[in-house]
Order: sequence, then structure tokens, then C-alpha cells
Amino acid sequence: MSTSSFEMHEFIETAHAFAAKSVASIFDGEHADGKLDKIDDVLSTAFSIGLAASPDPNQPGYDYGIWGAALSETGLAPSTLMLSAVAEVCGGVALNLHVQGLASQVIHMSGRQLTSPPVRVAPAIQEEFGLPGWGTLNVPSVDAPARVMSEAKPVKGGYVIDGVKPFMYAMPGAESAVVFCRVDENWGCFLIPLTSAGLKTEAVGVRTGLRASYLTHLTLKGVQIPLEARLDDGDALPLLIRSLSLHWLGLAAIGAGIARGAVKAARKYASERYQGGTMLENHPVIRMLIAGAESNMEAAGALAARAGDMHLDTPEIMRASAIARLTGLQLSTEAVTDSLQVFGGYGYMEDYGMEKRLRDVTVLKSMAGTPQYLKQFIFESGEVRS
Repeated sequence: MSTSSFEMHEFIETAHAFAAKSVASIFDGEHADGKLDKIDDVLSTAFSIGLAASPDPNQPGYDYGIWGAALSETGLAPSTLMLSAVAEVCGGVALNLHVQGLASQVIHMSGRQLTSPPVRVAPAIQEEFGLPGWGTLNVPSVDAPARVMSEAKPVKGGYVIDGVKPFMYAMPGAESAVVFCRVDENWGCFLIPLTSAGLKTEAVGVRTGLRASYLTHLTLKGVQIPLEARLDDGDALPLLIRSLSLHWLGLAAIGAGIARGAVKAARKYASERYQGGTMLENHPVIRMLIAGAESNMEAAGALAARAGDMHLDTPEIMRASAIARLTGLQLSTEAVTDSLQVFGGYGYMEDYGMEKRLRDVTVLKSMAGTPQYLKQFIFESGEVRS
């Protein structure tokens, strides 16, 4: 059962109000990426109003936050639209809500009842050399997780984990990570406290974009965890597939939101700026730039919406999400680039926020799989279906 149109409208309005008030407030003054020391306050507000999901059932957003526990009831569309609404103002804040909800949803999908659930969690999916092989995702016998470097070895009373999970995006103050790794010849999924002995997080440092979200490299060396830390029942491949589907879809939705914010800013600027004896919006070249940007923005949103209308457990969702991630983010980038050109040279100045949107959407394109990986996956997943 999916949410009604009225309920979906309420979800989106909550996200827009949060973006317009709480998120926009961090950009008061001259701060290209916003006041980053205020991000934690903004995210605390997201938890209090139920926008941020959590594995802790005592949190307001446990059920109906972004990628919350009630996903089978609400469908995917409300979460994608809420992410886009927040990304119109700041892609980094939207990414925080996305990775928080993604990790929370993995825990919920596992069916585990945690005695002391953490509030803030992060997903650790990426491997030392990138994402899992596409053969694992389509035909497991072709590409077993033997290639996965991160490994959990069974020991008495639990597991010992060694490996590296690079580029883990997380909210500030994240308490635990949902870690995918190899257990013998199968996939395993574990909830690991970030304070565990042998676990090290290393901040990546200054980055091109999405600076409102924390980015670290996660190293595990002899990390001992109890049996109950394992979230799957012997093979975490179904959890991995659903996690990647949500991850790709969320990134596509964030990109579409960034593009929408860029188009709105370009239209506003063109309607207020007087140049060459008339308003900027009356110049044919400006009209063409905005029209192209808006067309690409709408197309990117449509790809995300197509995947968002599917059920998470349908076979088609992963391929549709990969297409939305690959092509949708390319379209979003083109929309942002054309919108920036409306400002001329001013578009590259921090004052107008356009260069931030370009930096943010460019970083999104590098996340969760290279274009070559995604194209190979899309091709082979289509081949398997046919």
C-alpha cells in the first residue's frame, strides 16, 4: 500500500519548509558552503520534525523519515521527493539525510530487533577498489564475493573483521556503521560501533563539493564483534542489492533537486537583471539556456520518479536506479551548467551560490560507481532479464 496524494503532499511540504527555514539559515552571510559548524543543529532539527530516519524507534522519523521503516507502506516516491526538496537549497544536507536513512533502512530490512539501537548510522558499501562486481549482483555464481577485500572471519562468539571501506559519507556524530564484507564465499552485513577497538576513521579533508556531509575512510583491523552484530541470516546479497538500489536512486534524486534549485535561481536572476537595454530574460540566448536547463532538469526528475514509483523488491528497481544515477546525474549536471551560464562571469563567484551547485553535482557524479561500472551493469542486467 502506498501513501495517498494528500499524505505525499504533506511529506514534501515538510521538506520544503525545513529547507526554506533551517537549511537556508546556514547561508546567511558570506559562506560559500554555508556555516558548516551549524550543520549538526540543522540535522538535529531534521530528527525532531521526523524528516531524518533512524534505527531507533523512539525517534520521530523512525517510520516516515527519508528511507524510514515504513518504506513498504509509503513507497519510494515520498523519500525521493523529500531529498530533492532539501537538495534545492543544499545538496550536502540532503546527502546527510540520504545516507542516514539508507543505513537505517538496511537495519530495518534485516528484521533485527536491536536492544540498544544507535540514532545516527552510516552505510559502508564501497570496497577498496570500488563497488561490488556486477556479476555478483546479476548472476552470483559468475562473480562471488571472493573478490571483496573486506572480510569477516568467524571466531568463537563472533567475528573478526579486517578491511578498508573508503569514502564513507556520514552525519556528524554517527555512532555506528553498516558494513558489507565477505564471510567465506557469501556476503555479510554487520552493524559496527565506530568506537570499536581496531576501527579507525580518517577524515578525507577539504573536498570539491558536498562539504556539509562528513566523509571518511573506514579502516578495520582485527575488529572483534559479537554474533548479534551480524544483520543477515547467512547471505547479505539481498540486502546489498536493495541498498545499492536505494543509494543510486537517492543520489539521482539529490541531483535533480540541485538542478531544480539552479534553474529557479537562473530564472530569478534573469527576471531581475537589466542588460543591453532590456531585462536579461528577454535575450534569446538566455531564453535558450534556461529552456535547455529546465528540460534537462525535468528529464532527470522523471528518471528518478520512474524508479521511485517501483517497489523496492521488484527485479527492475536496481536497473532503473542505475539508469537514474548514470543518466539522471548527467542531465542534472548539464542543467546546472546551463543555469550557471545565465549569470555570466558572476556564476563562478561564491556570492550567487551557483558555483556551489556545480561543485556539489559534480561530486555526486563520482559517487557509487564510475560511468563504466554503471554502463556495464545496465548492459548485463538487461541481458539477464531478456
